[in-house]
Amino acid sequence: MTKSFIIIEPDPIVAMDVEGLLSSQFPRADITTGASLADIGPAIHNCGPASMLVVKGALLADDGDLRRVVQTAAVRRARIFVIGEPSDLDFPVTFIELPFTSDTMLAAMTQDTPDPDLGSTQTL
Repeated sequence: MTKSFIIIEPDPIVAMDVEGLLSSQFPRADITTGASLADIGPAIHNCGPASMLVVKGALLADDGDLRRVVQTAAVRRARIFVIGEPSDLDFPVTFIELPFTSDTMLAAMTQDTPDPDLGSTQTL
């Protein structure tokens, strides 16, 4: 099963950095990048256990539709990584606080998968 990454980040420099990091570390992965929910299109509907979403925390706070879609992806066992300050979400996520490094992000993505049944939240 091929890994799938979906990056939702409005800052084009940060999006390029994350995409470059993921494509170099996971060369066979499918990577979809967009600035908003509308930009990622059908990729979000195919989320499952092989999927990882990287999303800017401020977007989740401001966009209820995005939050619901990301929560649905979490229910489908996709791993969710939120860039920014930790906040209360009712689905399992790993927070990657700013500023982050490539090593921090890779460590988060390669650690053991949290148990979605526990509603766990981790902060790196």
